[in-house]
Amino acid sequence: MSCAKNRSDHWRAKGTLTVRHLPADVDAAIAAQAKAAGRSKSDFIQEVLSASFGDIIGNFSRSSELVALMDRELSGVTGLPLTENWYDAGRTLAENREYCQLLNIRSDTDLQRIMMAGVPWLSLRMQQLDSGIPLLPQGISLTCALFIEAAGRERPQLNIFRRHLFWYMDEALFWREVDAIRAARLLPALEHPDF
Repeated sequence: MSCAKNRSDHWRAKGTLTVRHLPADVDAAIAAQAKAAGRSKSDFIQEVLSASFGDIIGNFSRSSELVALMDRELSGVTGLPLTENWYDAGRTLAENREYCQLLNIRSDTDLQRIMMAGVPWLSLRMQQLDSGIPLLPQGISLTCALFIEAAGRERPQLNIFRRHLFWYMDEALFWREVDAIRAARLLPALEHPDF
């Protein structure tokens, strides 16, 4: 499975899923959103499930024992509890596609390598993220590892990374965080224009 799956691959699938006992408000929400999208409820649910479970980063985040272990470790280090549900992770499908494209992620093996390589600096990245949040989202260790991986790239790639994924962040702060990760990893310093 890859981030950029051929859309026609979804329609060749043979699996069938029946969902029963949905709360009435959830069923009504599905019906309203399907209608707004010009789809039947069945087609709409198929598209939502295919997008959600066709996301390599989301799947890895939810199923990797290493991610779960490192999430618990970061929870212990910060004293913050983890969210109860994986869907509270905070990353979007669009963000995950950007990570895949920018970091050339094609498989679980790529994500496992990124996680393993990032483990020594997860606590540093968590210190950078200290924003007064009451809970840590499940998959936070993978989110940190993706940033750590990106921080090791060259300035042109990092410029794209910032524009596509960290556009909302103060530019000077973004570069300080990248520089701190690079210094911890003993990577060459980047040259920056004055901010």
